[in-house]
Amino acid sequence: MAVITNTMLLVRRLNELQRRRDALVERQDRLRRSLPEWTFVPLQLVGMSADEIRSMMTDLSKAEKEAGLDEIEREIEQVDRQIEELENMLLTTPSRTLDSVMAVLDLAVSRFRATTVSDPDDVFYDYGDARVLMFLERAAEDLRSMLLVEQRTAS
Repeated sequence: MAVITNTMLLVRRLNELQRRRDALVERQDRLRRSLPEWTFVPLQLVGMSADEIRSMMTDLSKAEKEAGLDEIEREIEQVDRQIEELENMLLTTPSRTLDSVMAVLDLAVSRFRATTVSDPDDVFYDYGDARVLMFLERAAEDLRSMLLVEQRTAS
């Protein structure tokens, strides 16, 4: 992979890879939903012999392979590696402009938002994480407003 030393380009490439990863995960979910009905009953394995369980797992692996899930899984792993490489580059590339700082902050907020439950009624809701997300979103919005004012006065 070529070395990218510009923060804005790194963020843009990370966003592209994240969109690609999201599309692959969605495709993987669609394929999983199209698997034969027997693949969705792993909880019915209770009471089966070890040989029956092995046979069922072999059949499940075969069905997933035939559906192309293993190929999608490899693609997701490849995209994950690329994302990690770019994130490592981004962590070592200093931002030279406020726009670059804003791009990095937006990236961090979107990634944190994607993993943070914001519904207090959700069993996985964490008040502390939700508050940190609100602080980050507020900082990003304040910085965005400051940049817009600066751009208006410059023109």
